[in-house]
Amino acid sequence: MKKKWVALGSAVGISSIVMVTAGMSVMAGTSGYDAYKSALKTTKSAASFSVQAEAAVKDNGAVLTSANGSFKASRDNGTGSGRIEVASGGAGQKLSFYKQDDGVVFKTDDSDVYYVKPGDPEKEKRSKSNESVDPAIPQQVETVIDALVGNLKDYVAVDEKADGSKEVSVELTGAQIPAVVNAIVPIAVKRAADGHGGFGEREKADGQGKLPFDKNLLANKPQLSQDIKIDKIGLKAVIDESNFITHQEAAITISGKDDAGTPHVVSLQLNADFSDYNNTTPDQADLTGQTIQTIENEHKWKRGHGR
Repeated sequence: MKKKWVALGSAVGISSIVMVTAGMSVMAGTSGYDAYKSALKTTKSAASFSVQAEAAVKDNGAVLTSANGSFKASRDNGTGSGRIEVASGGAGQKLSFYKQDDGVVFKTDDSDVYYVKPGDPEKEKRSKSNESVDPAIPQQVETVIDALVGNLKDYVAVDEKADGSKEVSVELTGAQIPAVVNAIVPIAVKRAADGHGGFGEREKADGQGKLPFDKNLLANKPQLSQDIKIDKIGLKAVIDESNFITHQEAAITISGKDDAGTPHVVSLQLNADFSDYNNTTPDQADLTGQTIQTIENEHKWKRGHGR
């Protein structure tokens, strides 16, 4: 369920995905790199935060899929909530989701059913145990990353404002993009085109399903299969005077050809606004009197009514 929770967030570029994308992009000059890295650490340490985000995928200038949504998260008690709207090929769907004490809840606007995945105390305990790593390990990882990106120190721009805030931006094109990134991207794009790592099915032949989300909305994508490469990676981040990231933009342009040899230029744009650091309370789903579909595991469902 944890993977599905992350997957839903990725549709609108919730904080973790936006930050990872940004982290790959900000391989740049010492002052800008250090400023962003410091802000990223501060941002990730927040007890709670809110995000408003939007994303769009275009193929040769035409919008294939767009998404927008909001997300609230609390690290203190491990809860979260959000709302996503996805549009593709003239169709769309709206989904609300909640991570709360007794599990994870999903509900689409076109149904009165609440889909509930009960919590697993033992799994949560193991997860927390795995988070208790040697504090020296993150520093070692950071040192390795610093070494890997050291030759890209001249591409960042930092604009320091009078109020103590900063704007960090970087754009990498052509030979500036690390070879290892361009080696990995074709593999990832081909896997995405094959449908790996997507959302669960909305409905199977027997009426069962994995998640109440129509994965066909994400099927409208170019089938790149050859000459795949990254043309451009861009990032802009706004850091406030308290060293929190308040706005994040990330963009990537990929070119390639499909099986028929037709050229495509595919672009992905993510925009996110972060707010209410250490002052966010996620929403809760009230299941009283509601129709509930309990997800027992990947294949078993149990239908019932509210508590």
